[in-house]
Amino acid sequence: MDFVDSMLVRLGDPATRAGVLDNDALANLVAAAYDTKAMPVGPPYAAVFDQLTVGYVTPQVTLAEGEWMGAGGHERTELRLRLHGLGPAPLRVDALWRGGLVVRTAAARDRVEAVELALPSFDVDPDIVADLGALPADPTVLEAERRTRLAARVRAGLDQPAAFTDAHLDRLLVAAGAGSASDLVTRARGQAGTATVQLRYAPPPAAAPAPRRLPFAAAVFVRAAGFSVADLLVQSRLARSRAEELGLEVPATDDVRRRHRVVAVWIVPEATFDDTAWPGGETGSAQQRRADRYARAGRWLATEGVGLAAVPTSRP
Repeated sequence: MDFVDSMLVRLGDPATRAGVLDNDALANLVAAAYDTKAMPVGPPYAAVFDQLTVGYVTPQVTLAEGEWMGAGGHERTELRLRLHGLGPAPLRVDALWRGGLVVRTAAARDRVEAVELALPSFDVDPDIVADLGALPADPTVLEAERRTRLAARVRAGLDQPAAFTDAHLDRLLVAAGAGSASDLVTRARGQAGTATVQLRYAPPPAAAPAPRRLPFAAAVFVRAAGFSVADLLVQSRLARSRAEELGLEVPATDDVRRRHRVVAVWIVPEATFDDTAWPGGETGSAQQRRADRYARAGRWLATEGVGLAAVPTSRP
């Protein structure tokens, strides 16, 4: 039995399908389906097969559009038809998988302990009068005094005051539509200026990551060594698009951020990554170079909606 048939047999048998994908492969599937930067997850992973259809065929979808005019030429009628099963041969998908992926994740429960709000006034002239006895008569000196005190007043409400530079003050003036510090002080006298808010969060609880099931739907492609990456990418994108059109994705809750609603899973022999044309794997043993190429390909393909699984051909 060749590689493709042996994988299909193992996927079709409920007793053996869970052993087809290891932690590395499942991590690639999670990364293809979900934004793991917005929701950090970790192993051990597990696959849940609520529905697995081996030898699934996606029907060809044809969109027909047209219009016609009535006898008087005043009323136009539009027609759009979505026809299934017409045109070229349907796309064969080795398996359709609907279920979930179990991950380990810690729920974020950030608690705000304190809030400080500062509403500085842009009218700094009273400070100048208090320090100098009167406003400087020289417009250049007055502009410099007002600019210095405006910057100091904004910095006073910041947790990192040194981060507010003269360039930031210039942008503040532009945003306020003021040509200078004096212009801003004059027009905004008696009004509140830019607000600053400081939040202090409680230390995160030391909770252990808990298992969580994430909804998952995928079109599975099994390929032997020597497959065409270009052809399989096109087939994968087409299969995902059709699955989404047919509503085959598994609904997810609002607190997770999906990368792709339907994923294409590639199951290939691990010897595929002995090919030096795959990027990575410049150093180390032959096994390490293979693993590096596999990991790098998995990260790239995840952005394309593909979960990559490299399987040992000798695995029982």
